[in-house]
Amino acid sequence: MDYKWVALSVTTVGMFMASLDSCIVVVGLPTILQSLHASIVHGIWIITGYTLMMTILAVILGRLADLYGRVKLYNLGFAIFTVGSLLCALSRTGDQLILFRFIQGGGAALLLVNSAAIITDAFPKGELGMGLGTNMMAAKPGQYCRLYSRRCNDHVFWMEVNIPS
Repeated sequence: MDYKWVALSVTTVGMFMASLDSCIVVVGLPTILQSLHASIVHGIWIITGYTLMMTILAVILGRLADLYGRVKLYNLGFAIFTVGSLLCALSRTGDQLILFRFIQGGGAALLLVNSAAIITDAFPKGELGMGLGTNMMAAKPGQYCRLYSRRCNDHVFWMEVNIPS
């Protein structure tokens, strides 16, 4: 299999997961807050912390990826994102979940920042639009999770979104 297809498939999965996690917590927030005996202030930070980390770190991590290698930092981002997801699943308090969402957001920032750059490096000029378009379209279903996941919230334990049983 050509490297470009491997790069596209891996970065597309990363884009989907990072965008999914940016909004899926909103759907399960009442259940999360009740389970952790957390306040609405915790809920606001649980949602905001993830997005805040992605926003703050985007430029810095993009530059570091240029210096130290996009693929290396993308893989590091996947590891951080996965560990952050596991820690979120294991959190017992609202404060823990906020901290772990910050960690998860840092990993997501590495995924989002490096996806387009890896695709740009992997695809030839004539196919670049298709590669980038496919990759960026993976973020859309994740962003629309509020529309279709509310029904699943009562049937799926909210913390096991990223960690299969």
